[in-house]
Amino acid sequence: MQEPLIIHYTNPGTWLPEVTASLKATINENSLSFDNEIGKGTIYKVDIDWGLGVRKMKAFFHQPVIFERDPVPDFDKGHYILLSNLGEQSIETTITDQQFELGYTSEEGIYFSSPLLSSSFFIEPGKNYHVIYIIISHDRVKDFIARQPERQHDLLQSIIDKDKPIYHVEYLDASLLQMLKDIDEEMNDDRLNNLLIHSRTLEFCYQILSRIEQRNASDVVKIHPDDVVKLKEVRKQLSEGYKLGCPPIEEMAKRTGMSPTKFKKLFRQMFGQSYYQYYKNVRMYKAKELLEKRKMNVSEVGYLLGYNNLSKFSRAFKSKFKITPGKINSN
Repeated sequence: MQEPLIIHYTNPGTWLPEVTASLKATINENSLSFDNEIGKGTIYKVDIDWGLGVRKMKAFFHQPVIFERDPVPDFDKGHYILLSNLGEQSIETTITDQQFELGYTSEEGIYFSSPLLSSSFFIEPGKNYHVIYIIISHDRVKDFIARQPERQHDLLQSIIDKDKPIYHVEYLDASLLQMLKDIDEEMNDDRLNNLLIHSRTLEFCYQILSRIEQRNASDVVKIHPDDVVKLKEVRKQLSEGYKLGCPPIEEMAKRTGMSPTKFKKLFRQMFGQSYYQYYKNVRMYKAKELLEKRKMNVSEVGYLLGYNNLSKFSRAFKSKFKITPGKINSN
């Protein structure tokens, strides 16, 4: 394989200027673009508020490329990063010495890491990539922690402990994926930094930081690799079986060779939600997608999901999204 092009950067806040020369790109205030022997693509940036921004890269490369983030010399001036991949191809990601396959089709959908940690992601040639990159300054994370109840401070302080830099890998569930899709759809030259990008980014950061706090507080156990494979298969069955009824926990636990207690605990630990909540979210987000794309009307979507009573479907939908399915379908 051809030797990879290694693109170094230090500060995610100044990512565009730092990578422009390496990509031989042209740059303007909010984006850069390139179409040359390296590849073709565009990177957009949105600086939402103090210490908070989003970057989006859609690209196709002709050669291997490694984006390598070097540790910052001054922890307090650094940025935390939330990196996710909306493309069909997983991205080989390395944080310190740990490797992950980052993508919405795997349990490793997004990662969060401290300023002091080195990280990199490897881009293979001949594939389309679609990366969303959220940056949060050290001061912004401190501000988030200061706004939380005092009883949570000790746990959350571990996020900003420079002597113990952390990273966190999270499954990209239906709710997180929808937030990223909303951000993604709004990021282009004509619609930068509108209210939807602002609100979704804040909500996304809050959800991730809250989940880190919950994981720190919970009784986390090491999951055996065989159980990881089994749980991923369960998740796949739920995601693809949104038209069907939800198999009872006892049945799924038996299929995986686990007790119901162990199954419930490991499922929540791995995917951040209870088994039944995950199934419910899959169905509701699928319903929302079908309605927004005008593929079906409310009755058709309700019956597709097995609701013989459309009022019950509407109540479930409104409980999740604070809006009736009819409003989605009529907008």
